[in-house]
Amino acid sequence: MKALTITLALLSVGCIVALAWVLGTPAPADSRVAKLEAELREARQTITQLKRDLAEKASISSRAPASVPQAAPLDLPASGAAAADKAQTSGNMRELLKNPAMRAMMDQQQAVMIETSYTPLFNQLQLTDEEKEHFKKLLVEKQKAETDLGLKLLDPNLSPAERQNILAQAEKNKQTFDQAIKTFLNDDGDWNSFQQWETTKPDRTLYDAIGRSLFAGSSEPLTPQQEQILINTMTQMRTSPTPEQQALAKAMQDPTQMNEANIKRFLELTAVNHQRILDQAAQSMTPTQLATLKNFLDQVMKNAETGLRMGGIFGK
Repeated sequence: MKALTITLALLSVGCIVALAWVLGTPAPADSRVAKLEAELREARQTITQLKRDLAEKASISSRAPASVPQAAPLDLPASGAAAADKAQTSGNMRELLKNPAMRAMMDQQQAVMIETSYTPLFNQLQLTDEEKEHFKKLLVEKQKAETDLGLKLLDPNLSPAERQNILAQAEKNKQTFDQAIKTFLNDDGDWNSFQQWETTKPDRTLYDAIGRSLFAGSSEPLTPQQEQILINTMTQMRTSPTPEQQALAKAMQDPTQMNEANIKRFLELTAVNHQRILDQAAQSMTPTQLATLKNFLDQVMKNAETGLRMGGIFGK
């Protein structure tokens, strides 16, 4: 239950980070997902055009028609102009998220990640091709439902009661999908394997998306055993937050609370966790591997900061 509470508390933050990741990170290369990657590239082109259209719309709307007398320009202070710019950016971002092409892009990216990150589990469970396809559909639907609710949490105009209703729906959705998956697996051992996989999924996803290629390109790649130790350590840190970390993550469900002070403190606490990961990894990694690990964690931090600052735009 504690893990579920933490997951719900981080739902909106995670959705923002995921959005930043979709906009800035290519899908992992894998021959099994070539078709999905092609669709994803096409979706990215659509989003690029959409951004241009939004910018052009904002530019056109800011110019009054020539036939209408224009009022004298207001002498706005610098802070007022900055606030206006942020408001316009926020509005453009909201329009971007409402666009079906953006949602299709996010859905495709998530399908790619599920295809690649769950394949070892599919093999471990010894599923047939037909069973794999059914299982993947369940996982994609589960991820889409989580994303939908995460995007709803980005609305700064939600009341506390509305926010709690969304979190309650997230818990209800989890129970529904868990039951469907448990029924599909029809085996307690397989179900336990799936639960363990889900617990480590956020950390494995980060490692697969960033860390794996960094270590593969280094002079000292990690062994499979070292990879698992690292992922387990990352999961341990993530699922054992301090009271301050948990309270801060819960507060930042509301994008209006993604202010500079909270973002700075959130990143400071994340940096503490990263140092603990490095300290524990020193017991099983060489100095060269530790240097690669630090590079990996630095990139994770940059992505997190980008996502959180994007969330701050929604709160303006």
